[in-house]
Amino acid sequence: MENIQEEIKEFDKLIKKYPDIRELYIGRAILYSKIGEYEKAVKDYKRGCENYLCYDRMNIFRRNNLIKEAEELYTKKINKDENNIINYMSRMRFYVSIGEDKKALADCESILKISPANKLVLEYKKALTEKLKEQNKRTNILKTRPVFR
Repeated sequence: MENIQEEIKEFDKLIKKYPDIRELYIGRAILYSKIGEYEKAVKDYKRGCENYLCYDRMNIFRRNNLIKEAEELYTKKINKDENNIINYMSRMRFYVSIGEDKKALADCESILKISPANKLVLEYKKALTEKLKEQNKRTNILKTRPVFR
């Protein structure tokens, strides 16, 4: 832990000297996450990942129940470049990982508007649709069962 603190201080010095090098923020974010300083890690990931994809942040957000913040970042990337299917796919996988299958399915639909023959997304859509149908069946069964008291 003490060694990590020293490394963070080195990153601090480098960031002061070279504030536009995004990789420095990502490096420091990784160190912050190793010692459990997740808010600082998220802040650095936001700064470091501002203009390109950074998949590690998804894990930090999920582990620390920062779902709303993660969703906002993915949506912000999509809004900057609405025709980039990678941004939609990243958010779609994020939604799947947190159990938001309806939102993931909506992202599938958005991707297919841009790239209608995307085989990977067609498979995701099929799997998500089947999963949601199965969940609806179970919900309907529970609703129709009589309650005994």
